[in-house]
Amino acid sequence: MDSREKRETIHASLWRAKYTRSSVKKMSEGTFDAVDGDLVLPDSIEREIKSSQAFVQLIDSSGTELLSYNRPKMIPTKYSVPELALRTLYSERYGYHVRSSFDKQTGQTWIVGQPNVKGADTGQKVWVPEEVKIVIKGSLAMLAALLLAFILLSLWQAHRFGAPMLHMLVWLDSIGNAIYTEPMDRKGNRRSRTQVGKWRRRYRVFSDVMVSIEKLSANLQRDQALRQQTENLREEWIAGVTHDLKTPLSSITGYAHLLAEPSYDWSKEEVRKFTRTILDKSAHMDMLISDLAMTYRLKTGIKPPELMEVELNSWLHQALDQAAANPEYGKQRIIFVPAPNEVRARLYTPWLERVVNNLTANALLHNPSDTILTVSLTMNDEDSGFTIQFSDDGDGMDEVTLNRLFERYYRGTDTGSSSNGSGLGMAISKGLIECMEGRIAVESSPGQGTIIKLSWS
Repeated sequence: MDSREKRETIHASLWRAKYTRSSVKKMSEGTFDAVDGDLVLPDSIEREIKSSQAFVQLIDSSGTELLSYNRPKMIPTKYSVPELALRTLYSERYGYHVRSSFDKQTGQTWIVGQPNVKGADTGQKVWVPEEVKIVIKGSLAMLAALLLAFILLSLWQAHRFGAPMLHMLVWLDSIGNAIYTEPMDRKGNRRSRTQVGKWRRRYRVFSDVMVSIEKLSANLQRDQALRQQTENLREEWIAGVTHDLKTPLSSITGYAHLLAEPSYDWSKEEVRKFTRTILDKSAHMDMLISDLAMTYRLKTGIKPPELMEVELNSWLHQALDQAAANPEYGKQRIIFVPAPNEVRARLYTPWLERVVNNLTANALLHNPSDTILTVSLTMNDEDSGFTIQFSDDGDGMDEVTLNRLFERYYRGTDTGSSSNGSGLGMAISKGLIECMEGRIAVESSPGQGTIIKLSWS
């Protein structure tokens, strides 16, 4: 027998008991058995009520409880008509199934109730209001919709933004492994651009970053090539300098052996000749070693020992006269054009003299024998500085030689082409000029000669 059938049985039994009990007490025109305000029911009905945890109430016409049996504390003792109707119709909200029966003769009402859940404790609510169920279902539905939207949005974001970012990370990782080209797709095309070179839609947002990575990749690739080229040039230069050192050393050693040979009686003229050769070769070796030391000193950022004030017209004229005395240069190949007025400057003249000698040697030794070198001194605009210009009408230089003229290990001519020079002259000249807070600039083209300007402001 289910709960509903039990309620029907209890209600019917109570209804029958109301009219069949013989010992009654009149109360409000009705006859009921009662002891101290509690209903007295047949034993069978009591057992039925207790086993099903039901309760029985008798209320008067105003809704106030007259008698009750087994009523839980949560059940009220006074009812209004709407409340009784609500408890009857919406039993799931109140935790009890309730039925009522109205007696027209007495104006009283019998109420029978039983818990919704079988075996539940009548002192506790075991039901969930319908509104709460609706809120829970709505919340779960909304959560599911939000989760689905989040998954879809994540997939879209991964396609729209995640793929380009992953592509850039792969590219940066490749750059770290010295692979500078952009990763390609399966067809061998660039992932970020179309076949006509335009940005693909999802890469447009990252176009600035992609351009920066392209520039970084190009710079690193160029630097790597330049570094490799510099290493090769350094090795070639070291081999050339080693040859240049061995050549005069061989001459010195040979002449020293001749002078030390006891079987020969050399004349004074021959001894002088041998001695001059030894001195020349020793001076050449000393120049090579000094140039090497100077390049590394300049690399560490040395400063002039002490600046001195000089009048450049007279000083430069004297320095060029000394340089022109070199028999290898020939006669009357240097022309000096002084400034119209005195030019006074604070410079370290030993360094400037070395620069003048280097530039003079380059112009007269590495050009045809009829090349003329013109050295001029001019004041800059508004007497804010001066410029020393070395201009020759020789063969000039191509763009490659011009761009690499001041590299430490670059030598425009082979080391064996001349016994003069170390291949470091222009690098040293640039370093010395900059240490004296000056600037050096070169203009040249094949067949048009070369112009070198030393400027101070």
